Amino acid sequence: MKEPSVLAQLIQSYARGRKLNRGKQLHAHLISLGGVPSTFVANHLVNMYAKCGDIHHAAALFDGMTNRNLVSWSAMISGFSQNGQALEALRTFSLMCAAGVRPTEFAFSSAIQASASFGSLACGRQMHCSSVKLGFDDDLFVGSNLAEMYAGCGSLVEARLVFEEMPWKDEVSWTTMIDGYAKNGNFEDALRAFKEMIDAGRITIDQHALCSALNACAGLKAYGFGRSLQSSVVKLGLESETFIVNALTDMYAKAGDMDGASSVAKKVGSDWNVVSCSSLIDGYVEMNQFEGALRTYVDCRRQGTEPNEFTFSSMIKACANQAVLEQGTQFHAQVIKTSFDVDPYVSSSLVDMYGKCGILKRSIQLFGEIQHASDAAWNSMVGALAHHGRGKEAVEAFHGMVTGGCKPNHITFVNLLMACSHSGLVESGLEYFHSMHKTYGVEPGEEHYSCVIDMLARAGRLEEARDFIGRMPFEPNAYGWCSLLGACRTHGDVELGEFAAEKLMKLEPGNTGIHVLLSTMYASMGHWEDVKTARKLMRDSRVKKLPGFSWVDVDNKAHVFGADDPSHPRIKEIHEKLGELSVKLSEAGYVPVTASVASNLEEGSRGRSLHHHSERIAVAFALISTPPTKPIIVKKNLRICMDCHSAIKLISQIESREIIVRDNARFHHFADGMCSCGDYW
Repeated sequence: MKEPSVLAQLIQSYARGRKLNRGKQLHAHLISLGGVPSTFVANHLVNMYAKCGDIHHAAALFDGMTNRNLVSWSAMISGFSQNGQALEALRTFSLMCAAGVRPTEFAFSSAIQASASFGSLACGRQMHCSSVKLGFDDDLFVGSNLAEMYAGCGSLVEARLVFEEMPWKDEVSWTTMIDGYAKNGNFEDALRAFKEMIDAGRITIDQHALCSALNACAGLKAYGFGRSLQSSVVKLGLESETFIVNALTDMYAKAGDMDGASSVAKKVGSDWNVVSCSSLIDGYVEMNQFEGALRTYVDCRRQGTEPNEFTFSSMIKACANQAVLEQGTQFHAQVIKTSFDVDPYVSSSLVDMYGKCGILKRSIQLFGEIQHASDAAWNSMVGALAHHGRGKEAVEAFHGMVTGGCKPNHITFVNLLMACSHSGLVESGLEYFHSMHKTYGVEPGEEHYSCVIDMLARAGRLEEARDFIGRMPFEPNAYGWCSLLGACRTHGDVELGEFAAEKLMKLEPGNTGIHVLLSTMYASMGHWEDVKTARKLMRDSRVKKLPGFSWVDVDNKAHVFGADDPSHPRIKEIHEKLGELSVKLSEAGYVPVTASVASNLEEGSRGRSLHHHSERIAVAFALISTPPTKPIIVKKNLRICMDCHSAIKLISQIESREIIVRDNARFHHFADGMCSCGDYW
């Protein structure tokens, strides 16, 4: 048999090379010769098994050892911690102390890391107390791990205290603080710590510190600081390091510089990895550049990069934002093929995508298939129901979320309040708003206040909306004032409408919708001189009205229509269908809703101008281009007008078709002469 020192060196080489089978063969050979010759060799075998990920054999060997020493215990604790078995690591540490063995700084550090991965702040604090009692409070290695543990458990104050008490600090301890701040969303503190590290001097800046600082820049969208860090990266020769490339790509993408992000990611050529690919895609999605996201995805696949759950969730989100159902279903198929459909990020994205594409039934079905719904999945479900005007069901989903143990957040309440607003559940909505902070610990923000304004105004409770605005801790945002202006048009309150328009013009002077809403409000009241004044103001301000467009997907192609747009190759057939529908609508008792036409024309002329609105042209085209059993899904960039809403209800009955219209606020499901909104919109 070889000398123990030779055996130890051989086992160490297997551990470094992750050669588990060779290590097992040697262990078996030793057993055949009578057993492991010494505790020294057994410790190396325990370490080898742990390093190779075979924690089961490491534990079995450790349990069979009759003479354990300090190294044995430390190797086993470290092995459990490194292999994700935090509870076993802590249990073994406790047994070590009970056996009267004094832990080393390495055993302490492993136990502290286990506390952090387990997320147990109480256990981590106990480790901290024990380390102080045993005199390790000045140890750099233990101090860095304690700071990391506190930061990982979200207790940044305690992390900073440990850090400040360390007699001297190296790049590891500084990086621990920078990374802790960044991961907890304290991006400004992270960059401040990075600057302090630079000012401290004599500290080597490595790729880990730079990565953490770049992540903080990404969170803050601190473009200038991020570019200066890139200069440091180049000076240090780290521009080809994978972690650095990923962090730089993410920083540029989050700052909205997609050219910079793409340039950094593609500099590494064939080493383009799934993380940088996903960051690029997510950047394009946030910038609402669907083509860029799709192009990046295709390029990645061509280079052999396999997508992960984050790649898929970003692409599905892109499909949801653009309401492109065909591409969304293709990604769904790929997700199933790669078994990512059970991932919480992907499954919640799918629920959201089908909801935003108008297929609410599929959204509900997919949500029902999720075994353990995350808060993101619940938010997607509540949001989908809200956008489809299913207020009562959204409220039921909210209660299911709470009773299921998921904590609602600010997104949950935006969706919930929107659901109440679109369904006329005013009292319930007010109750949920007032319970946000008191019951759920969520501080209401601008979006929540704006939802309440919309809810009150939509219900015609304009004075209450005015009083609510007066009690707000800040001025309403543009959405709040726009909601109030739109409600004033609907309910005929010119004075309050003018006040809302004035506020809105200060916030968004280039918003053409303000002038249009004012004009239609005046027109509905017959104030034609005011209509002229509003239009003159629009001309003087050189503000052009945003044209209304509607589009429908037929045979994997989006067909876009404007009002009175003659450019489509089948325009003659479309006009014939519109004429046919006009006759059938009249026979069914249709009366044009002309109040919203901001022109002082004769009633007949105003009615005829409504027949060629973009949404009605899109519906007519879909009727002549799609099978009779297929639902028609029309998307519109503006709010559907009252007349088209009334007409499409009757068209759904006349043609026996389900018609779904997604405007810039919500979905309308038309079937059998009815709309899912119940005419409350």
